[in-house]
Amino acid sequence: MRTSALSRALMVAFAALPTLAHAINDDEVNRVLQFNFSNPGARSLGLGGAFTGLADDATAAYANPAGLTILRTQEFGVEVRHTNFDTPYASGGVVVNNPFDSSGVGTDSLSQSVTQPSFASWVYPTERATFALYYHRVGDFEGRVAADAIEFVNANGNPTDQYLSASGRIRYQIENFGASAGFKVSDSFSVGLSLAYSDFTISSRSQRSFDVGEPPFSEQRQSGSDNDLVYTLGALWQLNSQWNLGLAYRSGGDFSYRASNVILDTGDRLDFTPDFKVPQVFSAGLAFRPSDVWLFTLDLNRIEYSRLSDGIESVFNNPSAPPLSIDDGTEIRFGAEYALIELSTPMFLRAGVWRDPDHRLAFDGNRPSNCATQFDDCLASTLYTRGSDETHYSVGLGWAFPKGQLDFAADWSDLVDTYTVSGVIRF
Repeated sequence: MRTSALSRALMVAFAALPTLAHAINDDEVNRVLQFNFSNPGARSLGLGGAFTGLADDATAAYANPAGLTILRTQEFGVEVRHTNFDTPYASGGVVVNNPFDSSGVGTDSLSQSVTQPSFASWVYPTERATFALYYHRVGDFEGRVAADAIEFVNANGNPTDQYLSASGRIRYQIENFGASAGFKVSDSFSVGLSLAYSDFTISSRSQRSFDVGEPPFSEQRQSGSDNDLVYTLGALWQLNSQWNLGLAYRSGGDFSYRASNVILDTGDRLDFTPDFKVPQVFSAGLAFRPSDVWLFTLDLNRIEYSRLSDGIESVFNNPSAPPLSIDDGTEIRFGAEYALIELSTPMFLRAGVWRDPDHRLAFDGNRPSNCATQFDDCLASTLYTRGSDETHYSVGLGWAFPKGQLDFAADWSDLVDTYTVSGVIRF
């Protein structure tokens, strides 16, 4: 058997000088990174996250600050979310070298959940403008990997190489502390601006072993915290008594952190500084009220996921590392609300559906044909596979009180389930 794939990569790494990274790296745990850029609030989630053209509660401070001008009383809002992540990854099995065939590689997954306060805001209206202070947890993800070794064999089934077993955990958080303002340009047109201090933390540790149960051979770490200023621009048109059109642009922070690769037996160490670039979001939304009891919303969101992988660096400092990337994606979100206004305490029934485009870190080269001459490409094509788009379904329930509102919502898909409760007090 040849030297293992990881051993050869590490020898390349420590024969070269460290370099500066410009994006996330190809550490094992980054295979399972997930992102969700849904707007905050249980009402929004119950509508499938389609809120840019509605933006009529305290969460407009983040979703579309132009909508703040709709609010005519002071109000305080808060939200708590529980999210469960199911993260699939390649684990164990066999790859045939020539012709390249990775269909024998297995798949495993591990589930992690996060429960945190996710949003809070205070809104203060004046005659022509409305101001808000807010907190929003933009990103909150925890994932784990426990992958078995993958064997590479020739056409006769004889082993030629091995990708070592790996285990690891990653956690990242992004929190925004911001101020927003919405201004009425005319009775039917408003604009808004939000400026936020964005705080980022990341922590991960992954280890590789020659076999399951054996002491680890190497360890990779990512850690650090950083901050940046981010902003949102928004506009909202009341086209007529039934239709609203909203537009919003949200910038993404650019954060640096530390990453390292250590050979545990010798103590040899490679350090470098990657960047974590949060995707920018361009959003357009419609809200339609055909009657006093029905509401329909539609959002189109273009998300620049490629910012995360532009200039990606190999954790092994391999100058011939295969290309990896994350594709930009377009979310399509639709929601409907029915109001039971005849009740003494009005109740709102909501449902939504939305398409979450695949945004996994994936191999971005031509499919290899012979692993004997294209081993790195074969390995990357096996580990970093593209996934399919996810369809999310949501439901929600809310009650309106004279001085506030209480909302619940749930959102389900194959990989991510979210449950949320939010409330608003008006005074």
